[in-house]
Amino acid sequence: MRYTRSTLPLMTNSKQKRILPVLFGTLLLDTIGFGMVLPILPILFTDPTSASFMLAGYSHGMQLFLAGAIVSVFGFTQFLAAPLLGELSDVYGRKRLLTIGIAVLALSQLMFGFGVEIASLPLLFISRIIAGFAAANISIAQATIADISAPEDRAKNFGLIGAAFGMGFIIGPLLSGWIAGLSGNPAIPFWVASALGLLNVVFVSLFLTETRVRSKAAHRFTLLKGLHNIRAALTDKDARPLYLTNFLYLSGFSFFTSFVGILLVSSYGFTETTVGTFFALVGVFIMITQLVFLRVLTKIYSERQILKGSILMAAVVVALYPFMSDPRLVYLLIPLLAIPQGLTMANLTALISKGVSAERQGAALGINSSLLAFATGIVPLVAGVGTGLLGIQVAFIGGGLLMAGSWAILFLLPRKF
Repeated sequence: MRYTRSTLPLMTNSKQKRILPVLFGTLLLDTIGFGMVLPILPILFTDPTSASFMLAGYSHGMQLFLAGAIVSVFGFTQFLAAPLLGELSDVYGRKRLLTIGIAVLALSQLMFGFGVEIASLPLLFISRIIAGFAAANISIAQATIADISAPEDRAKNFGLIGAAFGMGFIIGPLLSGWIAGLSGNPAIPFWVASALGLLNVVFVSLFLTETRVRSKAAHRFTLLKGLHNIRAALTDKDARPLYLTNFLYLSGFSFFTSFVGILLVSSYGFTETTVGTFFALVGVFIMITQLVFLRVLTKIYSERQILKGSILMAAVVVALYPFMSDPRLVYLLIPLLAIPQGLTMANLTALISKGVSAERQGAALGINSSLLAFATGIVPLVAGVGTGLLGIQVAFIGGGLLMAGSWAILFLLPRKF
């Protein structure tokens, strides 16, 4: 059954008023911890002038490969876990699974900090594998929002996820860059992130209301569910173009997110502090987009109408990034990318959510998270090899082309969704 405004329970509006602010706070604390990683990794893996550089003796190509690999393991494990957590939350409830995921993520941040402190590359990889499983709880957050939102409100309410991510990317990278710069110790930001994670566990436990009635139906769960989701996305003739659009867009943007920090350090001489400032500015514009632009535009235009412009603009800007001759131009491109990115992610998620029944929100959004995680798993490996052989520009050109391909599938193929 698909719900309309008239068939939704009468208490939906009151639920939204209680739950959405709590969920926003939860995601914000989560994202601050995640954002604190971003300014540090390029310094650890690709900046031989830094005292914190961990890959002395490795070739430049191998440094780029390992930088991609540590991002990739996070994505692959998230790919395995996202659909599993989404369906587990359909059965056992959103709150319990979300709390467990946040606690495990805090543990992984603590481990990463110790890995940096003792310069242990294996410990860094192990901690990112654990973090990937825990970070898959984004599918639970999406399902929680879907539980309490009318179809016409979902793009707007999913925008809260983007807003939390935007604010987290303001505070997290900025805080991390300044802590590392002032202390001279890149491990400390991860210990701060772990403490924020423990605070988040308490916050969720005390304030988040359960939105899903536990199911008594029998379910079979498997870590291969992610692969089954990819197969389901490919075999669903009606929804396949939309899933493929989402995957290509996410893959293209993953080229950017995986290597923009390295580009800033290697081509423009950024430090931990200035990389953190860059990501913070990206977060500012994402947050403004989700809290202001998205809410205005969704009242005037449909999801498809917004996506028609936002995807193309993001594709062009990603391809332009490595060709800026001055760091000031790099900063000028930030709003031209962050605004269409914020619009695209919220509206693509809303299109997928509208296409399934209320009972399948967790599973459907788990499939969506699988596509995101698979993209962030495979792309950094490909980009790491490609940039090592052909130069860092190839990551951004390839990303722009994939994003343009997603636009072509959504708007040039016969419409089925």
